[in-house]
Amino acid sequence: MAPSYLITAANGHIGTRLVPLLLAHPSQPTLVLPTSNSARLTSSLSAHVDTSRVQVLEGSVQDPVFVEAALKNHHVTAVFLCLTGSDELFTTFNFLDCIRRSGTVKHLVYISAASDLSLEAQQSGLLKDIYCAHVAVKFIVEAKIMHGLLPREREGGLSWTILGPTLFFSNDLRGQREMLDEGLFDEPLGSKGVSRVSEDDVALAAVNALEDDGKRWGGKKIMVGSLQTYSNQDTARLWSQALDKDIRPTLSDKASLDDWEPRFAKKAGAAWGRDVRLMYEIFEEMPFGMTEEQYKEQVALLGKEADSYEEFVETTGKEWRQIASSK
Repeated sequence: MAPSYLITAANGHIGTRLVPLLLAHPSQPTLVLPTSNSARLTSSLSAHVDTSRVQVLEGSVQDPVFVEAALKNHHVTAVFLCLTGSDELFTTFNFLDCIRRSGTVKHLVYISAASDLSLEAQQSGLLKDIYCAHVAVKFIVEAKIMHGLLPREREGGLSWTILGPTLFFSNDLRGQREMLDEGLFDEPLGSKGVSRVSEDDVALAAVNALEDDGKRWGGKKIMVGSLQTYSNQDTARLWSQALDKDIRPTLSDKASLDDWEPRFAKKAGAAWGRDVRLMYEIFEEMPFGMTEEQYKEQVALLGKEADSYEEFVETTGKEWRQIASSK
């Protein structure tokens, strides 16, 4: 019997890459896609993939009644859980409860964040520098998944795989105007170095983890991203080369962050402006990446080396220059 996967955020950065990969997979899974805008999702999918094995459901993943019904009615066997937002903790725990109640779901692939967020790391003092809520929530959810779910062999239990991506390549695309018009890379990535990851690799990792069904990768957290890390200066240098113009970095000292926070808050709101600033303060204090052993484990899951951030910057910069020269 073909598997049935419920995919959250199917129209998001990862989901738009994940859905076509799953539909092309030899196992021919059925995909259940909850969305608050079914017309938009259906339109975006039908232009690129065969949707005969897709069930698009209009509703909110914040509604546990809707989620539980979707899991039961479509006999969902595995869930890809990728959530964010100020209500992430509420929504995630409701979702985990719905999975428990469904009686059908046997495997979970959860998108968290890179780094060791284990109870042991917390006891060693990791949390003392964590004030950003969108990072702190991952500690709680990972603890629930690792230590608070019934094992698969028990009624209502399931296997799980956690994926820990680093900082997305595509974050840089938001800074196109600032780089081209002002010569500024407007993301304060810090001086210690940050690993970067392509959404394509996260999607591929998710496909392989779903299809694995807990056999090899069950009960594990796999980091996804580059082994090399990039500081604010490194990143500005790469974009300077790619765009053939001087790009200066945004620094992570107090004065620079005091200037950056209100600019970001205008786009995302005051609470998110402060929360993301707190994350960048962490990047200034410690590197964000993975060990060589963690990188090798990622390569084994992906079946290839991680995508190159430097190639992404070079290719994107070339595209932007070509567009600018054609105007």
